[in-house]
This record gives sequence, C-alpha cells and structure tokens, in this order.
Amino acid sequence: MALGEKLLVVGNLWDPELDYFWNIIPSSPPPPLCGIDIVAYALHPDGRTIFMSTASATHSVDTSNGSWKELGDWVLPFKGQAYFDDNLDAWVGIHGKEDGYICCCPVASRSRTTRRPPDCRMLNEKLFLRNSEKTWRKKGRHMKATLTYMGYSRFCLVENILRRADGLDSVLHVTLFTLKYDGMGELRNKVHPCTRSYAVSKNTRLFSHAAFWM
Repeated sequence: MALGEKLLVVGNLWDPELDYFWNIIPSSPPPPLCGIDIVAYALHPDGRTIFMSTASATHSVDTSNGSWKELGDWVLPFKGQAYFDDNLDAWVGIHGKEDGYICCCPVASRSRTTRRPPDCRMLNEKLFLRNSEKTWRKKGRHMKATLTYMGYSRFCLVENILRRADGLDSVLHVTLFTLKYDGMGELRNKVHPCTRSYAVSKNTRLFSHAAFWM
C-alpha cells in the first residue's frame, strides 16, 4: 500500500450471517456434450443464463437452478465467446464463417425453441490484419484471435501472428474499435479503428495470448 493511502474496513468479515454455504439444487441432466464440442457461447443479459452452440445445435443453461434447455438445430453465428452490448441491444462476436469479420445478432429467447438462428448483421469492414495485410500474409501465419468487450460498444481485437515456424517470433496485433448502427440499421464503426502491433519475447515458444478487460 502506497504512503498516504488509507485502508477501509467495512463490517466484520467473519460475521456468521455473511457466511456462504453450498446447497444442492435439483436440475435437469445436461446434453451429451463436452467443452471441445462448443463452438460459440454467450451470456444472456439476465446475468445467469449461458447460451452455447455445438456444430449442429444450441443449448442454454440457467446457472441459478441448473436447468438445461435445447433451443433448436441452429448455431450462434460467432466463433468462441460473444458479448452483450446494451447500446446495440445485441450480442457481438467474431463471425464463425467469414474469417476476419465482426458481427452481431439479437439475444435469443430463453423460453422458446426455434428452427432459425437470430438474424446476423455483419460489419462490412474487415478488421483482421487491418494494417499492411499483404505484408502480414507473406511474413506470418494467423494463429489465434480473441475479442474483448470494454463497455459502451467499445471492443478490443487481439490477434496472434506467428512469423517463424519454430514459434520463436510472434507478434500481437491489437485493434480498438467502437460500433454503432447507421441510419439504415447496419453495423458500422463509430470512429476509425486504432491499431498497434507488439513483438512477443523470442524466449516464449508458441506464444498464445489471453485478453480481458477490468
């Protein structure tokens, strides 16, 4: 703690009334899948329901009671995790098929099944390898990309570019951008995206990043 800072203690941390305890809640059996089967997932705005898609179907689980539900034979349009943005009133993520593009879709219903996935809106501007794309393709291989939500329709896209086969030369390509809907309801960049590239230590073989926002 730095000089001049004050430590504030509120209440009694060992108050028995504040103790947590485990309780067993009856729940429906989960579908026959494991983590490697999940291709996309997103948290509902209610803060407790998680939607997850396999290659052929989408399920939800209510973490408050452990209840599972099969929503239909369709797949969320994302690759990996998507994030809810209240300004857009939609989930936002990396598109699962159009490599390098960002997309959004309305939040799926928790209570009913459907045969169709939510309508997807694609950002018309490709963000992957935004600067000097031809140079990056010649000098490196795209290894991994993650999207992180920063609040207020702001997002951070981090790409891991491997430039040598032995894994001793990789680069992080970081793009910050903000989304909005235009007058036609299409997904657009609110301001010009900001991009930077950072070299990774050559002592780190086959570097794989993890990005988060606090």
